[in-house]
Amino acid sequence: MKKISKTASILKDNSGESIVEVLVAFTVLSIMLLIFAEGLQMATRNSVNADKSRDGADAAMATVQSRIAAGEPLGVEGQEIELSNSGDEVTGIVPYTYTVDGYTYVIYQADP
Repeated sequence: MKKISKTASILKDNSGESIVEVLVAFTVLSIMLLIFAEGLQMATRNSVNADKSRDGADAAMATVQSRIAAGEPLGVEGQEIELSNSGDEVTGIVPYTYTVDGYTYVIYQADP
């Protein structure tokens, strides 16, 4: 009989969440969803930018490889950089710059 009276008292209890509690919970949930959506948008934008940069680097590398294979000049030659190896040998490094889709790439070639 004790279980029945306990169940009856639980069923008769009218306590619950007030409208204020529901509104606060809804507001907190909305703010969390907004933060999540902004993070998702930023991740998508960064992924697109990374794809563009990678595609540009691939195009620049393909250009370099085709020019080397054809024996053509590599690009706009920059100022030569002198490097020394233990003070005995001096090797010249020549930078070449490329601009592909708004990105500038620099490729270094050792002077033979």
